Amino acid sequence: MFWNERYRDQENVPQHALVRSLSEREARLLSTLAATGQTIFSSEEARQAIGSNGAEVARLLYRLTTKRWVQRLERGKYRLIPLEAGPEAHWAEHEYLVAAALVQPYYLAYATALNYYGYSERQSRPVWIATTQRKRPVTIEGNTYRCVTLSQHKFFGYIAVKLLDNQVQVAEREKAIADGFDHPEYCGGVLEPAKGLWFGSDELDLARLVTYSQRLGNRAAMRRLGFWLERLQIGDQALLQELGLCIDRNYARLDPSGPDEGPRDGHWRLIINVPERQLLEWQEY
Repeated sequence: MFWNERYRDQENVPQHALVRSLSEREARLLSTLAATGQTIFSSEEARQAIGSNGAEVARLLYRLTTKRWVQRLERGKYRLIPLEAGPEAHWAEHEYLVAAALVQPYYLAYATALNYYGYSERQSRPVWIATTQRKRPVTIEGNTYRCVTLSQHKFFGYIAVKLLDNQVQVAEREKAIADGFDHPEYCGGVLEPAKGLWFGSDELDLARLVTYSQRLGNRAAMRRLGFWLERLQIGDQALLQELGLCIDRNYARLDPSGPDEGPRDGHWRLIINVPERQLLEWQEY
């Protein structure tokens, strides 16, 4: 049975009417998945929904993808394209929901988390995902999703937030900044987590931020955090002293992607490889 049955015996049938038609089994699969409230599903979930074998479900999903009732995200993962998309199936699911379907466990991190909290005006391209798994970058509808594989001791400090009646995992405010100083290269440079400190100073738990930075175990990152807390005149002396315990004899770069040259901060043992005029000029905006 076809939804567009009125077109079946007509000549000059609109192309989208044929493409968006549904067989009985296709309609059953879609309605069963929709009834669960799922928008993103796996091929195994589709198989369980209608009790068919894997080969039959693979054929159903192939046809539904061709007809633009579902979109293939990657091997074994799909999303429903709702009726609101119209006959041409133009629909853009929120990129964070797509990210949530790509790997488990995960949380949105680095530039993506900073942008989510409004701490950075940089567009988060690609979408950054922290996970304990290894996964290659994935590009879907022009958006690239990049996974950063963390060791288990670094995989903490995230919360569930509601988005379009779904939940996604995002780094806590403090963890987003701690992660940013741990890997500034995934944020667009060390200035981005520094902006997070400044723009989020009235809503950050600074003691938690210091604790999270210590848990990450990157001594250079702790020194970067201390440098920026001092430069921005945020936090009390006790926090700075706590971070000062991580200082050793070696010098680290303030921005690890920058050159290994520049003035040296003897207290934090950092090479200030960002031009002085750029360190705080963003505060003017």
